[in-house]
Amino acid sequence: MKHIGVILVGGKGKRLGQITKKIPKPMVKINNLPFLDILIYNISQQNFKTIYLICSYKHDHFFKRYHKKKIFGTDIICIKEKKAKDTGGAIYEIKKKINLKYFFLFNGDTFFNIDLNNFYKFFSKSKKLISLAMLKNKNYKSNRKLSSLRLFKNNVVLSSKKTNIMNGGIYIISKEILKDITNKKLSFENFYLPKFIKSSLVSGKIFNNYFIDIGIKKNLNFAIKTLHKQELFKCAFFDRDGVINHDNGYTYRIKDLKIYRNIPKIINFLNKQKYLVIVVTNQSGIGRGLYSLEQFNKFNNLIKIKLRARNAIIDDIFYCPHHPKFAKPIFRKICNCRKPRNGMLLDAIKKWGINKKKSIMIGDKLTDYMAAKKTKIRFLYFSKNLYKQIKKI
Repeated sequence: MKHIGVILVGGKGKRLGQITKKIPKPMVKINNLPFLDILIYNISQQNFKTIYLICSYKHDHFFKRYHKKKIFGTDIICIKEKKAKDTGGAIYEIKKKINLKYFFLFNGDTFFNIDLNNFYKFFSKSKKLISLAMLKNKNYKSNRKLSSLRLFKNNVVLSSKKTNIMNGGIYIISKEILKDITNKKLSFENFYLPKFIKSSLVSGKIFNNYFIDIGIKKNLNFAIKTLHKQELFKCAFFDRDGVINHDNGYTYRIKDLKIYRNIPKIINFLNKQKYLVIVVTNQSGIGRGLYSLEQFNKFNNLIKIKLRARNAIIDDIFYCPHHPKFAKPIFRKICNCRKPRNGMLLDAIKKWGINKKKSIMIGDKLTDYMAAKKTKIRFLYFSKNLYKQIKKI
């Protein structure tokens, strides 16, 4: 069964001060990647059909980046609150959207790296209307999302004394609960959840996995230092010219774009298998002055558009404009990014939190192979049988 997820992204993030004056809290960047990207990609790879984003503060940021997108085959839908009504009122907005007997609820400013399918099995066996993912509080002196909890035979109990167990910001909620959620400005964590706990409707499971709440600057800085070290995603790295599109020698003209016949099928298959698809390409033509960065980007955008029309998604592109001898002075250097060196691969791994052992690289040159070997990533040479090779993996 495929799940439905709801992420609450409407908060103003006042505790982050100037950081959230221009962008909403879930869009704060962690190593050049919006925090919400990491959260959505991590959820999407775990058997989800649809994820709803409940938006309020600076809602246009979410609609522009995520609305009606597909990530790992998961549909992302943004819903705008007519008026900000805290987390309880936000949940009210999705009453008519839930067509399963349950849904997952996530806080848009927390990342808890747990197995969501395993958590669902726990929810099913507990026979409670809500299940709460919990953790032992090691670093959080105060947690506004409900702290000082106890477990008694998997039932969540409110404690009058401080405990080391806290809310992890992930819930599985029976659709039946929605009848009690009103269209009022109320907190789900502080108003509704304590009531449900007192009525013995909430089960809980403690996980010892990585957890971060980016609500304050100290925790945000911790996320920047540590989140990329979580090996969250498997990735298929592609060289571009000669692998995705025909290589005419410094290929950049729109009229010269010709995508190899099987590439959309291959990338679509990898998308369905929950692989990130990232391009790593040497582009010394930029450094040599043969074409501009703008022309390079237009060419890439057309590749993405043509592939997207065939349900094949490229998640990111890394490029190297340098050459040690023939580039113009500003680009003439021995760099770490130009293949056969592996700087582009390492940058992608750091940005996305990629698991090297589960990743592959596809290229057509010895330099591609050498870059993959240095990074300890499995390599496949581009061939007519590539689709069959990837399916075997």
